[in-house]
Amino acid sequence: MWLEVVLFVVLVVLLRYWFLRPKGMPPGVIVTNGERWQNARRFLLRNLRDLGMGKTYLEDAIQQEANMLVEEMKKNTGVPTPFPPSINIAVLNVVWQMVASKRYAPGDEGIMSFMNLMRSLNPSTLLVVFELFPKVKNLIPMFIRGRLLDEEKIETVVMQAKRLMEEVVAEHRAKLDPANPRDVVDQYLVAMDSKADIAEFFSELDLLKTAIDIFSAGFDTTSNILRWTILYMIKYPDVQRRVQHQIDDVVPRDTLPSYQHKSRLPLVEAMIHEVLRKASLIALGVMHSNSSDVQLGGYFIPKGSWVFGCTVCCHDDPQYWKQPDQFNIDRFLDAEGNFSGQKEGFLPFSLGRRSCLGEALARMELYIFTAAILQNFSLSAPEGCEVNLEPDYKMLGIQLAKEQNIVITARK
Repeated sequence: MWLEVVLFVVLVVLLRYWFLRPKGMPPGVIVTNGERWQNARRFLLRNLRDLGMGKTYLEDAIQQEANMLVEEMKKNTGVPTPFPPSINIAVLNVVWQMVASKRYAPGDEGIMSFMNLMRSLNPSTLLVVFELFPKVKNLIPMFIRGRLLDEEKIETVVMQAKRLMEEVVAEHRAKLDPANPRDVVDQYLVAMDSKADIAEFFSELDLLKTAIDIFSAGFDTTSNILRWTILYMIKYPDVQRRVQHQIDDVVPRDTLPSYQHKSRLPLVEAMIHEVLRKASLIALGVMHSNSSDVQLGGYFIPKGSWVFGCTVCCHDDPQYWKQPDQFNIDRFLDAEGNFSGQKEGFLPFSLGRRSCLGEALARMELYIFTAAILQNFSLSAPEGCEVNLEPDYKMLGIQLAKEQNIVITARK
């Protein structure tokens, strides 16, 4: 009954939008909204690359976590097991050292509980509709919204995230040295305390929100691509062995692969890129908004529209890829076997000035973690089972790897 009422209200709103929209707009739904990120958040994200965290620092941090990841994965060899949680911890620690000079030990109960709670969220399509049309959401009684949208669990996640970040900010505030900021949180606090004009746009509340954004986006996307990589290596064992043989030829057995080996490991890079193409993790791209009225492809896009670039459409388009349904790492290799990553229609990190802020970091993590895993382990499905490469659509437009058991075998 209530679901029918909600759907009827949404339909009325959509019909009203359809008949009142300006002439010349493209077919389909374009949602307009004047809301913008606060200036402080935009300032912080725009300058994240320049906060003193150089390439060498990141390489060292990733290498440290790769060592930890290999040692933890050795504890799960030989028997069917879910994806190792140490993958999440390793990726999170790289980001978190940059943001808050903090890392978590494998198995840390507090952070594991928080990550599991975040992963348990299953936002419904209705939730997405209500976020796009907040006025519709306000028409629905609270007890109905709680049942339909799982708002209580969302509130629990928000409260836990807030407590986690409040502890981090308090620790940084107590030890803050304005002349020697250590990380993103320190930089933000220094900017907030400054007498510059932009300081009025900064607040600890917005710092909490921004850090949580970086926390979730920084570890979840990369760890999910690593999960997809494991599944594709299980599905295509010949490719797995081919990549491993090259790693064995280039990297001494008692040494983990590093960035210094990268130019001699084109198969690792080609395989990662093909996984990025096939997985199309952020299938609909990330929401953008145009700051002025735009004519695009003969259509009128009004100022303030939410614009999505459908990456999965490009990644599956035979105009750009020969036999796009096939997993083929050779499409990212040239005739001499060298890595060739510049491909039209390849948009895993979006494109343009507003492309993924963490692309460089994600590429470094994917390369080092993937090479370390394949150097030390062979990956397979449990006996009598096959991996499932169908995406898990927990969130609209995001293609997650399905939870399933795998077998990790230490390589000799």
